[in-house]
Amino acid sequence: MEELVYVAFGDSITDGYGVGRGFVSFLAQALGEEMPGRPWKVVVKGMSGETSQDGLHRLDRDVLVHHPVLVTINFGVNDAFSGISPSRFRDSLNSMISRLKERDCSRIVLLSSEVIPEPWAERQVLPYWEAMSQAAEDGGVSYADVNGWWRKELERGRLERELIIPGDLHPNEEGHRLIADAVLECIKDGGLLKGL
Repeated sequence: MEELVYVAFGDSITDGYGVGRGFVSFLAQALGEEMPGRPWKVVVKGMSGETSQDGLHRLDRDVLVHHPVLVTINFGVNDAFSGISPSRFRDSLNSMISRLKERDCSRIVLLSSEVIPEPWAERQVLPYWEAMSQAAEDGGVSYADVNGWWRKELERGRLERELIIPGDLHPNEEGHRLIADAVLECIKDGGLLKGL
C-alpha cells in the first residue's frame, strides 16, 4: 500500500528543540491510530531560528519534493523578533499555500505556537497569530489555534512550568503533546483525513 506523506514544516517547534519527542511524533502516532492499516511517511523539516521568509526559500527542496498529502506549517515567533511585519509574514504564508495547492496539496494546517511565559514577548507575537489565522482563511486552509488551546489549558489550572522546558521558552514533551492534540482536532474537524 502506498505511503501517505506528511511533511512538518517550520521552525524550532517543528524541529522539536530540546525534547526527545516533539509534536510531530505525537501527531504521527495519532494519525496512525486514526487510520489503521494506512502507512504514513513523516518528514520533519523544522529549522531552529528560521522565519517564514527562510521557509519560503526552502519550500521546494524541503516540502514540495516529497509530494505530501498533508503539510503542517509553523512559523511566526522568529518573525516577530526579526523585524518582519505581520503583513509580510502573512504574505509569505499566502505564497506557501498557493505553491502547495499548485502541486495538488490541499491538506494544509497552519499552526500557531505555545503561550510564551514572558508577557511582553507574548504581546509581541500575538499579531502574527492573527495574521496566520487570516492567511488560513484567505487560502481556504485549516488553522490550528495552538496558542488559544494552551490558554484554555492554563485557564483550567494547568501550570506553564508543567509545559515549558525549565529556563527556556520552548515547550517540553508534555507541551508538545498538547500541540499535537490541538493540531489533530483541527485535522479531524476539517475532514482532512477523508478521501485518503
